[in-house]
Amino acid sequence: MASERASQSSGASTPTHEPAMPPIAAHHGAHIAHQAKRQALHWFTLRRSTSSLEQMGVGEKKRGLVLVSQKHTPVFPVWRIVLVTVGGSINSSFLIAGGITIMFGGPGGALISYILSIIVLYTVMTSLMEVGSRMPASVPYYMYGTRVLGQTVGVALAWSYWLVWIALLVYEMVAGGFIIQFWLPSVDRAVWCLLLFLSCVTIVIVDSRLYSPIESTLTLFTIAALVAGIIVGSLTAAGKLGDRKRGFETWQTDDGPVLNGIVGVIGASIFANFSVQGAEAGAIMALKSPSRYSRRMTPIVICSVLAVLLLPSIFVTGLILSYSDPWFDKDTFDSADGSSLTYVFEAAKIMPAAHVINTILLISAILDCCVSLYIATTIIQDLADHKLAPSILQSPKDRDHALSPYSLGLCCMVGLGVWALTYIRETGGFVLLGGVIGISGVIMWSSVSIMHFVVRWSKRFRHKGDENEYRSWLFPVGPLVCLVFELGVLTGLFYILAWVGFDINIFLFETLGLFIFIALIIIAAVAQHFGYCQC
Repeated sequence: MASERASQSSGASTPTHEPAMPPIAAHHGAHIAHQAKRQALHWFTLRRSTSSLEQMGVGEKKRGLVLVSQKHTPVFPVWRIVLVTVGGSINSSFLIAGGITIMFGGPGGALISYILSIIVLYTVMTSLMEVGSRMPASVPYYMYGTRVLGQTVGVALAWSYWLVWIALLVYEMVAGGFIIQFWLPSVDRAVWCLLLFLSCVTIVIVDSRLYSPIESTLTLFTIAALVAGIIVGSLTAAGKLGDRKRGFETWQTDDGPVLNGIVGVIGASIFANFSVQGAEAGAIMALKSPSRYSRRMTPIVICSVLAVLLLPSIFVTGLILSYSDPWFDKDTFDSADGSSLTYVFEAAKIMPAAHVINTILLISAILDCCVSLYIATTIIQDLADHKLAPSILQSPKDRDHALSPYSLGLCCMVGLGVWALTYIRETGGFVLLGGVIGISGVIMWSSVSIMHFVVRWSKRFRHKGDENEYRSWLFPVGPLVCLVFELGVLTGLFYILAWVGFDINIFLFETLGLFIFIALIIIAAVAQHFGYCQC
């Protein structure tokens, strides 16, 4: 949908052999950059999972998250962290956008972009673990910036994080409406969006703990679908399925396996980077482990599993799907029709695959909408607990109720207001949502790397012999690589604008997130000056 609108507004037409970046970027900046929600929910639901321990007198309540004492800290097993993290990276973000990287960089460029993104993900995870190990247990990870980068920048980062979850809530509402329209095209999308929103509010109010088993089950189904796609794609490329043998013909075109050279790799990296963003939240979960070996191995295991699943999948897809295929000329990539996995199954003459993929996408959208609302509510409560938001929004004193009705109501009103704007001005609103979410992901990863430098070099954060402290073996190369990579992603985004000529929608898509972050810094500075911002 957003790709269609963006393409109309830009007025750019691109031959099939040269990828039309802006329209798809406008849509998938939102669709791909939202994957922290699954991992983060399991961290936030410590509020409820520890309530029984607190009532037994073995825990203590801290400002922000409800945490138990170090001795009784609930520990996530490595397999659980890996399952949650992998599930956040291979759902709709990869199922729909995995093939888009081929259009940008060809089969070789797409493969290189995912290799680079997984490497950078590992550096971010190790950086975040070292920063987190030196922070007080009462400080949520999205407020680390207030301790490391200064209160003004840290507050701006925290409020930016909240706005991202509101934008994700709205996006999932709209995405769910489009997915349902795959089956029922005659019904207005607004009906499905509002029904989806009401359902999610009900689930969050009743019991958010239902999310965990459902998400684990969905992740297993998604992994099974991905593995099946790898097997079917391999057999199709070998000529055992489908109408012909493909072999390596997509790698032997005149342009070679890497389309447009380094520029194509950067373009593909935009989407590959967004696909794995959010997986770094697994590092925070790993810090709770009392075992040094588990803390060291968790990032390695997460990145290894992602590599084992994503790299063969994108490689096999690149054997079947050429960057010049007419499949990329479609108007929308919002449902199963836009999934490269569907294309692989259809090439093997397995036709019902689109309905299976669309069902997975719909369940994913419902769960994502629930978790976006839950986390947005929790964040605003934490901000109020730390005196960075009105006190009426603080966490409820009753430990049996993790969510404040005032915080939940505020998030619902803001979310519905943003949704109304996207419904009235569908073209501009939805594109801008994509820009805000996409750029915010780049800002978050970059800020983690900068905080790593500050924490390691500043005397204020020197090691004190705590057995739970973590020290990244990649420093300073790791955070430096991340900063260079994110700079390359930003450069690729702005190259889109230079490629097709100036267009206001594309310009705002690429810059609005930066403008909002700068505005938040200014607001935080003014509030701090007048004494309204005391963390």
